[in-house]
Amino acid sequence: MRGQVIVVSGTSGAGKSTTCFAFARRAADPWLMFGMDLLVGTLFPPQYTIFGSKRAEGYGGNTFGAKMGWPAVRAMHAMIAAAARTGQNMIVDHLMFLDPPILQDCIWALVDVPVLFVNLQPPKEVLESRVRQREVALPAPMIEAAGGMDGVARLSAELAELVPWFYDHAYANDCYDLNIDSSRLSPEEVCALIEARLRAGPGTAFDSLRAKFPRAAP
Repeated sequence: MRGQVIVVSGTSGAGKSTTCFAFARRAADPWLMFGMDLLVGTLFPPQYTIFGSKRAEGYGGNTFGAKMGWPAVRAMHAMIAAAARTGQNMIVDHLMFLDPPILQDCIWALVDVPVLFVNLQPPKEVLESRVRQREVALPAPMIEAAGGMDGVARLSAELAELVPWFYDHAYANDCYDLNIDSSRLSPEEVCALIEARLRAGPGTAFDSLRAKFPRAAP
């Protein structure tokens, strides 16, 4: 019996992490939380994050390096699929870019498990405001990798300037099981919509996307 996977996609500030925490807290059954925030914020060595000296090889904000970033994303997809095959439910925060082809890798890595694909898309101006007002709380190793709080502030400002790029790339795909303007709803209301969609039947968006994006040759 495969576990259910919910992929919650959207750019920074869309409410992905908040939604995942709220959903797992509300659920009667156990759900594991995983995804891009945990991967980049906790599992990456600090030097490969946006705040580190090797970010071009890891996660550079708008790039995923070939040495660390892209292999780590592919490994994350494999881990999600493996957990679901054991029967574990997973709710995953993600940035499902078409370029780089993160979405294309994910749909084929999860080909044999049930997936509900949820998109959180507030208006661009709302995201810009949220990102600029957000307080940055980082573990000490990341602050050290950034060269102190001055470096964190500088790189946070750079990230805020990337909001238009993130918005265009994060929402280039238009095929989802559920598309939500999270600026108009509370986290609990967003979770209620996801729960209602799960009760309505299996997600079909990943099947449609696999028809659109054939599996790449090894």
